[in-house]
Amino acid sequence: MKKTKIILIICIIITVLLCAVPIPQVLKDGGTRYLCPIVPTYEIYMYNAERSDGQTMKGVAIVLLGIDIYENTYYVSEYRTP
Repeated sequence: MKKTKIILIICIIITVLLCAVPIPQVLKDGGTRYLCPIVPTYEIYMYNAERSDGQTMKGVAIVLLGIDIYENTYYVSEYRTP
């Protein structure tokens, strides 16, 4: 009985770690960072994407179980006039 409880607790801890601890990745679009655990329960995007027309997309987006929860992205022009 004690052995099965210990094994159950270890399995629960491993499952929580797989669902909660993010793995950082960098996308090849100019510096966008992407955080996602092994089991994709959530995703966090930190945008810093460069476009060919001279604009840069910046901001943050959070996706929880495939549903957009928060998105704050905007475009910044590289050619600003003072």
